[in-house]
Amino acid sequence: MNVLPKGAEPPHLKLTALDGRELDLAAPPAALVLAFVHPDVAASRNVVGFLRKLQEMLPDLPVWLVSSADREATERYVKGYLGNYLEGYPVVAEGCAVLEAFGATHVPTVHYFADGKVDVAFTGFHKLALNTLAERAAAALEARAKPLITDLENKGEYELAEPSGC
Repeated sequence: MNVLPKGAEPPHLKLTALDGRELDLAAPPAALVLAFVHPDVAASRNVVGFLRKLQEMLPDLPVWLVSSADREATERYVKGYLGNYLEGYPVVAEGCAVLEAFGATHVPTVHYFADGKVDVAFTGFHKLALNTLAERAAAALEARAKPLITDLENKGEYELAEPSGC
């Protein structure tokens, strides 16, 4: 299994981001995006870019990233030229234990939780899944829904995930 099934609760874990913020998955916010990524996986970087766009559209939506890379590589990613769009994001480094608790073996893997349960979950860069996530999150936050990725954007429908490295 690479994603939790719809309606499942997340494993009851406490996560600490590089910046010290804490997230208790036993009591998650009403809406939450949790994405498992790796700095060296192109599909991960694409997903993160669109999650950034999602959070710009829905600023009240918490988006947390869990990196399967070691702390040093994750910090370089967050602070480096590829990660400058990650400023302000909670990013958990050395997240292999978190990935394993979720049953995730590949990155990117994204879970969107509504009211503490999985509403949307997918692996890889998946245009339809990202747009569905945006639609559901907007509805949960009582915001105006619009596609995250339009047909005019020069991006394929899907990019394969890669092994997480864990």
